[in-house]
Amino acid sequence: MSELLEAAQQRMERAAQLIGLEDEVVAHLRDPIETLAASVSLRRDDGSAVTLKAWRCRYNSSLGPTKGGIRFHPSVHLGEVQTLAFLMTMKCALMGLPFGGGKGGVEVDAHDLSTMEKERVARGYVRAMAKILGPDRDVPAPDVATGEREMAWMVSEYSEIAGSIQRHAFTGKPVALGGMPGRTPATGRGGHIALEAMRDLAGLGEEGGLTIALQGFGNAGRWFARAAENAGHTIVAVADSSGTISDPDGLDIDELVEVKDDKGKVTAYDGGDASDDPEKVLSTECDVLVFAALGGVIADEDDVKALNCKAIVEIANRPILPAADSALADAGIEVVPDILANGGGVTVSHAEWVQGRQGIDWDEEDVTDYLEQKISDAADNVREVMQECDTDMRTAAYAVALRRLCAAISAHGTRADFGKS
Repeated sequence: MSELLEAAQQRMERAAQLIGLEDEVVAHLRDPIETLAASVSLRRDDGSAVTLKAWRCRYNSSLGPTKGGIRFHPSVHLGEVQTLAFLMTMKCALMGLPFGGGKGGVEVDAHDLSTMEKERVARGYVRAMAKILGPDRDVPAPDVATGEREMAWMVSEYSEIAGSIQRHAFTGKPVALGGMPGRTPATGRGGHIALEAMRDLAGLGEEGGLTIALQGFGNAGRWFARAAENAGHTIVAVADSSGTISDPDGLDIDELVEVKDDKGKVTAYDGGDASDDPEKVLSTECDVLVFAALGGVIADEDDVKALNCKAIVEIANRPILPAADSALADAGIEVVPDILANGGGVTVSHAEWVQGRQGIDWDEEDVTDYLEQKISDAADNVREVMQECDTDMRTAAYAVALRRLCAAISAHGTRADFGKS
């Protein structure tokens, strides 16, 4: 087991102990059921050839087909893929979806690929992983450096292999190819819904505008920012890899989106205080610090000391590592955890999967209502366990997920059913 996965499971173990789950049942969740490692051959545009490492993990299917994104990034490795698949298992259970957790990726810098090269990688990945994919087995979606276009290529390749049109084998597709209206903003919007649902338990009161600092301004970050701004909150700082832009009076999000799309960096924004230090956002004085980039940002007690916020929302996966949990608790900083805060993407992906199976299109209003209902229901369940067990938000979220997973695992029988032997 990788150190990443072992660390992530510390939170599961803490929740399992809190609610008294039998170790025999929890043991089913300590290792993935299936992981495939493969090589993807890429012919570059200049005629050269390279071989890329790729993985797909189906972590647990107790609640249904595994579900999870595919990322193209230089940091992708086996331990990361398995850890993210574990988190997807918890997330789908928390959200009450009939999915298990999966994840995949290719170790490649997507920024170094032409459009044609990226298509070759996408199609090569599907060919390498086709034996474990499928609408009733493992359903991929976009992740870091992949999106609607990559899913369109992957659906095309998988359908060729399957010998039939298999659009519901992938989610996050273009609407014209069976995608779901509202899927693109779902993760960011879902993060905002989760914040509003849990703000009182995060020590932020029940009403009034909040000041928010945001690390990451990709798809999820900008949609969260738009939703928060529309709700009357003030975005006082935003960071990307270029640095941090801040203004205590608030940044204009529509203008910042235009600058980011045009110039490629938030620090080109005309107004506010620009810094070439991306980590400056972490020390910005604010009510809420939102992580919407990659994982591992807050690794230990020293990182916690630099924070100047009252609460955190994790839209990214695992931005806070378990070693920092106790320091955050001591500092009185409550965390809306990733398995709740970024549950919007997989929730709308479920709607897209259902749409594909039914052959009946959903409209955007139905999608929005479904997203709000599922996030609100999950938040209510977390609230109930927080009050029942007098625990923090993250541990309560894991407890809700574990109760569902362990009920499904136990339905096959435990030692008590089969007797001692």
